[in-house]
Amino acid sequence: MKIAVHIDREVAAHPELVQIENGYRNPREQKPGAVQRGHYCEIEAVVENPDAEPASPCAAAKTAIIVYGKRVGTTLTVCTDNDCPIHDPRAAARQAANPAPTMKPATETETEEETEERKAKYAQQRKDYEAEQEAEQNRRTEERKQEFERQQKEHEAERVKREKLYKARTAMFDRILENAPTTFTTAQLRVFLRALVNLDPYTFTDDVAEHFAGEDENNNQTAEEILISTLDGLADDKLTGFALRLVFTGHTSIPRESEIDFLKEAEAVFAPPQPKKTTSKTQKPTPIKAASKPATKKAATKKKAAA
Repeated sequence: MKIAVHIDREVAAHPELVQIENGYRNPREQKPGAVQRGHYCEIEAVVENPDAEPASPCAAAKTAIIVYGKRVGTTLTVCTDNDCPIHDPRAAARQAANPAPTMKPATETETEEETEERKAKYAQQRKDYEAEQEAEQNRRTEERKQEFERQQKEHEAERVKREKLYKARTAMFDRILENAPTTFTTAQLRVFLRALVNLDPYTFTDDVAEHFAGEDENNNQTAEEILISTLDGLADDKLTGFALRLVFTGHTSIPRESEIDFLKEAEAVFAPPQPKKTTSKTQKPTPIKAASKPATKKAATKKKAAA
């Protein structure tokens, strides 16, 4: 909240500040008008002579403030020109390979007609060059737009995937708590202690205390005080569930590829997935229709008489 107030105050005091985001988030959540990462270049301020007048590194250099992402609230200098020859080596290489045309100097014997012809030729070359540069600029802009949209789709797909995975892990954690035994078996105690050893001793109580504190904003107790108070009021058969929540809350986040998934280990010993019951579909026997009885002799006689 303090950072948001600081950003609003800085933007109000300095309207010329460029607002940038250097972290990914859903496009619907992005701040309107903020420049997204990949569309600016951070300029490192290297002061060689502190007494000299500060010079702008390039024509597109501007002061910006980070409104989302790492170092949020920090002001810095950025270049907002995607084709800046100073801060983009590819742009510098393109400019070196295709320099702007220059007008040839006049000769000593040049006539007025030749001067006009030389100037007209240069003007046409300049016009063609600028048109070519504009077309190339539009092409690169479209390429960057398509690349940005592709990255946004990839990030969104990854976000949805991780959100789904996190929900599954939360459900797994809930199943472990629901199946908390009265006492631990040897295998359960081993998994419990392995997870306990790998907890962050400085932060693991915070999330657990937040669960027990609820939405009471006026609670001034420390995390340790909240947990001890909760523990003192628990029944004996709830102690193992409290222990499981205390240890495995810190392992509900999605582990990296190289990390051990302690929550998965806990599921295997505390709440192993039950095999789905498969009901075999049995075909119902086709009912056999009873054969029609032949007409009695009496009925046949009546039909004959009627004829």
